[in-house]
Amino acid sequence: MAMVGTMVVVLLVGPLLVIGAVGLLLLAAAIFSGSPRRVRESFECPVTGKLVTADFLVPEGAAHPLAVASCTAFRDPERVRCQSPCREFADVRWGLSRAVFPRWALTANGTVTWRTAA
Repeated sequence: MAMVGTMVVVLLVGPLLVIGAVGLLLLAAAIFSGSPRRVRESFECPVTGKLVTADFLVPEGAAHPLAVASCTAFRDPERVRCQSPCREFADVRWGLSRAVFPRWALTANGTVTWRTAA
């Protein structure tokens, strides 16, 4: 009887342990992969003066982006042909997600962006 009980526990708990271990390994690989993450920002271009949306490549822990992957200031956004002076102005630190905090939220005293706490 004890043997049957042990087998039932192993068959029920074993797969959960394997799934949990694989999940932790995948999470660790994603965190410590070292590949740059892609951050999208909308801002006024310092060169053209137009409102643009750019995708930046940001190494882990960096204060400023490494490169511009795409920018709507160009006809073909994937071919960035400028020296990318916007990289030094881009704010790529971790912050509240836009999904959690809406981009423009009305408050009693005015408008708050997603970058500033209410």
